[in-house]
Amino acid sequence: MKCPDCQRDLIPTDYRGIRIDECPGCRGRWFDRDGLREAKDRTDDDLRWLDFDPFGDEANVYDVRSEGRQCPRCSVTMGSLTYETSGVVIDKCGRCHGIWLNHGEFEKIVEHLERIVSSETAAQYLEEAGKQAARIPAGPVAGFRDFVAVLRLLEQRLAVEHPRIANAVQTLYGLSPFR
Repeated sequence: MKCPDCQRDLIPTDYRGIRIDECPGCRGRWFDRDGLREAKDRTDDDLRWLDFDPFGDEANVYDVRSEGRQCPRCSVTMGSLTYETSGVVIDKCGRCHGIWLNHGEFEKIVEHLERIVSSETAAQYLEEAGKQAARIPAGPVAGFRDFVAVLRLLEQRLAVEHPRIANAVQTLYGLSPFR
């Protein structure tokens, strides 16, 4: 595969157990189908519940003018969109569902998601825990992991926002036979 920017051969690389292809020149990265989500999940477990599907209908509102890059896997012109509200413009292949990121864009996406995690309130995490619990039957393993991640963040946020409630929960947990 060739880099869509500088046409160098991409080098297969292992990123936390995910195979990606990286350009030795510009250091851009190619993520095969679902690779970006998996890399994000393996970078920070607290981010695993924050899923943005660049190929879903909800992504259409983030479309921007295509930069005209060719997909390194199947050579079609890729579309471009902003990764949610991060300001990072990514290129996506509509045929093979791969994602091209320029150097440093993956880290910017992770930083954006970490800002979301740190700005959520306990009430928002409680609402999100309900949504994640409802998704468990659709994908039991991943859904349960996402649910547990949100519960962990809810617990942390409660400790900050409502220390008395957090102490009461800790006391109840200590008395529980299910711990």
